[in-house]
Order: sequence, then structure tokens, then C-alpha cells
Amino acid sequence: MATSEHYDEIVNRFITERREKCDVQVNDLNHWHAPWMTKQQFWQMLQASAQGIMARRGVHRAYVVDDNNRQIILQMYYYVTGSPECLWNVNKGIYLGGKVGCGKTLLLQALCDILEMVSGYVIELIPANQLYKRIQQDGIMSLSRRPLFIDELGREQLEINDFGNRIRPINDLMEARYESGVRTFFTSNFSLDSLSKGRNDKGEMIGYGRYVGERIQEMTNIVTMPGGSRREKWEVAL
Repeated sequence: MATSEHYDEIVNRFITERREKCDVQVNDLNHWHAPWMTKQQFWQMLQASAQGIMARRGVHRAYVVDDNNRQIILQMYYYVTGSPECLWNVNKGIYLGGKVGCGKTLLLQALCDILEMVSGYVIELIPANQLYKRIQQDGIMSLSRRPLFIDELGREQLEINDFGNRIRPINDLMEARYESGVRTFFTSNFSLDSLSKGRNDKGEMIGYGRYVGERIQEMTNIVTMPGGSRREKWEVAL
């Protein structure tokens, strides 16, 4: 017959294992932060990364800070350093929304470059319209365990006809990433409220539904970049 000491041992082992798992998770979160980084160092790295991305696009000019991105860049600095001054949750990903051409992809991609250097993790950028192909190629579980930057969320097919069955692979991927707790970054031209809608009156898919929308909200900091297209300004400058 089991004794109270036996049950105490079971309980203590359970507590120890859970604490060890918690310590591993906390340590993983700390990998994303560089409290030693100064604002000047952050800005120099962000500017260098942004200008390199712009050069690949054929735009050769300095990255401009203005009223539309200044406060977001400041919060990104606090985010990278894990500062208590950050208005965002420094342990969650980022959902950066805004109008077409406002510079959200460029800015978030530059931030991810810095985060890769800080954390040692590779943050793979996948355009949303290529997600289904990647899910077919690598499987949902593979994509659910690595940091990802999903660009232009909402541009992909919401439903796929797979041998006569209507499936929603993006919904499944979001659920898997939520459960794994892996860090995710998004850009989108759509508000999360729009993507959280399900079907319209005709029964057509117009979003992921409230359940997935809430999961994305729990996974990320919802940030909106104001302003219109910067591309027109670049063309004028050139």
C-alpha cells in the first residue's frame, strides 16, 4: 500500500519537472532581449538593415524617420531591450497593420534582422500567399515550431479544395503556433477585426473567424502604422 511519503515524492517530482520546464521557457524568452543595447546602437543597426532592404528593392536613399513611424521605432527599441518602458508585451510577437506601401514590411523586416542577431534564432519570412505551398511542403507541425515573419496576412487563400474537402490550413497553422508558444511576426493591410470575421451572408469565407482572431491577438502586440504610401515619395525623390 502506498504511503504518504510515496505520494509526497510524486508531487515533489511533478513540481520539480514543471519548474524546470518553466525555467527553460523563461530562459528562451530572455534570449530575445538585449538590455545592453543603446538607442544609438539600435538606430544604427535598424538604419543599416532598412537601407540594405531598400537597396535590394532598387531604392537607394536614407531610411526616413517621421511622425508616422517615430513612436513605433522607439517602442521597438524598448521591445528589443526588454525595457519596462515598452508599451507592448516584450514576450509576444508583433502584428503590424497599415495601408499598402506605408513601410510596415520594411520596418518589421529590419527589426527581425536585429532580433536574429540578439536571439540567435532565424526568423524566416514567408509571404502569406505562399503559406499554403509551404504547409504542403513542410507540414504544419514543422512550421509551428520555428519563429516566423508572415508578410501580408490575409492575402492568402482562406479555404483550399483538397480532394473534394474544404480545408483551412492557415487556421490550423495559427492554432498550432499558438499552442507551441513560438514567436510570430505579421504584417497586414487588414485590421485584426476584419480578419476575425468568418463568412458573409453568401456563406463565403472573408476571414479566419473569431477563434483564430483571438489566438492571433493573444500571440502578438497589435500595432497600427499610420500614414499612406511611402513608395510615391521614393519615386519623387529618385
